[in-house]
Amino acid sequence: MRGVIVMLRKVSIAVALLLATALCGAAYADWIETYSARYKAMEEGERQALVLKESLLAEAPDLKPYELWRSLWSNLSPREKASRAMAIIEALYPEGDPSRWEEVGGFFLPQEVPKSLVALDAVFVAAQSLVQLDDESSPWLARKLLIDLSRSRWARHHFMRTAPEEYPSIVRAIDAATGLPPVGGWPMGEIRGKLPLARPVRWWITIATAMSEEMLFLDASGRPTGSHGPYAWDRRRGRIYNVNFGRDDGSEWDG
Repeated sequence: MRGVIVMLRKVSIAVALLLATALCGAAYADWIETYSARYKAMEEGERQALVLKESLLAEAPDLKPYELWRSLWSNLSPREKASRAMAIIEALYPEGDPSRWEEVGGFFLPQEVPKSLVALDAVFVAAQSLVQLDDESSPWLARKLLIDLSRSRWARHHFMRTAPEEYPSIVRAIDAATGLPPVGGWPMGEIRGKLPLARPVRWWITIATAMSEEMLFLDASGRPTGSHGPYAWDRRRGRIYNVNFGRDDGSEWDG
């Protein structure tokens, strides 16, 4: 009798293992099917996104990048903003590639507005506007812009992990529309400041005050630097200062 019981137990375990294997196999098959469908949707979405990109660039007015940037903050439709932002990206980034953000430097003069920050504004405004369009390909183009920007190590560090306040809603909208958020699901850190990131350089501030306020220093080309630089950027208040490297005698003037 004991042998029969042992045999029945072994049979039960074997049946249970077979059922578990079958269920796992079915779950794996479902996962493969879902993944394959998403991958095909991504391929088609990105293909259509390239067509949309060319259409938007063709619609942009013939203005210089600085004037296009200024117009982004006026009362335009989402498509108009997307078109102008894409034109800025094409003009400022080498080969129109946001992954090459470290190569964007200098200032728009005489206003003294950092080009590197204008270039960032363009990517964020383009993505923000694209997710508002009634076009199946637009969220895919927005996703591609952010993924490309994330390939710039310093842009990812300074502006996606520590992101402007508009950024989370952009990522959520892309995720909802495509089922595939930008890699990493940023931001994962602090929200600091809001668009526009770019501002003209104004006023003076001592290096001690800039450090105590945890401002981000910019180098002579207007790009973030890990050490001290001639400019200090207060992202929370949206101001960029000239840095006074003299003694801290309370003589700074921030207007």
